[in-house]
Amino acid sequence: MKGISYLAIMLSFALGILSAWLIWPPRVVVTWETASEVDTAGFYLYRADSPSGPFILLNATPIPAQGDPLTGSSYRFEDRGVKWGQTYYYRLEELERSGGRNQYPEVAKVRAGAGWGLALACGVLAASLAWFRMTFKAR
Repeated sequence: MKGISYLAIMLSFALGILSAWLIWPPRVVVTWETASEVDTAGFYLYRADSPSGPFILLNATPIPAQGDPLTGSSYRFEDRGVKWGQTYYYRLEELERSGGRNQYPEVAKVRAGAGWGLALACGVLAASLAWFRMTFKAR
C-alpha cells in the first residue's frame, strides 16, 4: 500500500509541474508603441541570450507599420521559440519606406514563462495535497 501512495504522490508532483508549464507556456510577448511613423514601412525584432548579443532576427518579413505620421500605433509580437524560465534580450529595428533601417539602442530584458521556481512550487503543492488526501482518507 505504501508503494502505491508514494507513486501517487510522485505522479501528483509531476502533474503539478506539467500544469504550471501548461498555464504559463514558454513564450515571450514583446509590445511597443510609436508616437508617430513618418516614412515607416515596418519593424524587425531581434533576440539574444545576453544584452551584448549576438542578436538573431526573429521575423524574416517586417511587421507592417500600422500608424501614421501624427498618431503612431501599438504593436505586439509573440515569440514562441524560447525556453521556459530563460531570460532573453530583445532589440527593435525600424524599416523605412526607402529601405533604410534604424536600430533602436534600447534592449528589453524578458523572462520566458514563469520559471522553474514556480513550477517546483506547483509540484510540491500538488504532492502535498495528494499526501493529505491519502492520509485523511486512510483514517
